[in-house]
Amino acid sequence: MRTLGLIIALIMTAAGLMADGGTVLLHQEAEPYIVTVFASPSQVRAGGTVDLSVLVQIKETLEPALDVNVDVTLIHGSSRIQTRATREQTQNKLLSAVSVVLPQPGDWSYEISIRNARLTGTMTVAGPEPRLEAYAGYLAFPFICLAVLALHQWLRISGRKHPGRRPAETGFPPPASELH
Repeated sequence: MRTLGLIIALIMTAAGLMADGGTVLLHQEAEPYIVTVFASPSQVRAGGTVDLSVLVQIKETLEPALDVNVDVTLIHGSSRIQTRATREQTQNKLLSAVSVVLPQPGDWSYEISIRNARLTGTMTVAGPEPRLEAYAGYLAFPFICLAVLALHQWLRISGRKHPGRRPAETGFPPPASELH
């Protein structure tokens, strides 16, 4: 019972770890700041919304720099998305965030501009979410199992209805009542 309680506690703790930020894309110094960029969801998909959150800290004290403007530029081929991250969109008011829709899969470059500091990185955007047909095998599996179970039960019951048959004819061993 203690093991079950421990497992439940670990699962509940892990669920809270994905709180406001998401997956860390970048953690880098840019004088006089330390900047951390988060992306949520962890697997960004084309056509879906990605939330980019930026934590800007003062390098000497590690306190959040709340008075800075954070500009975000996303580039992929000829596509260019420029926007400003704000604290109004976040639950955690220490982060500046922006939500964008990335229309194409592939590697997207991003640039974070804070006053005179510029940080760059890349993130991979996967293709769009697979359609329902991609999951057809998984969806059919439970029904196939139920059909096999129903067939097994039907064969088992039909074997009882013909007690005169030998086991070789039905494929099942004789009932215990016929063994004596």
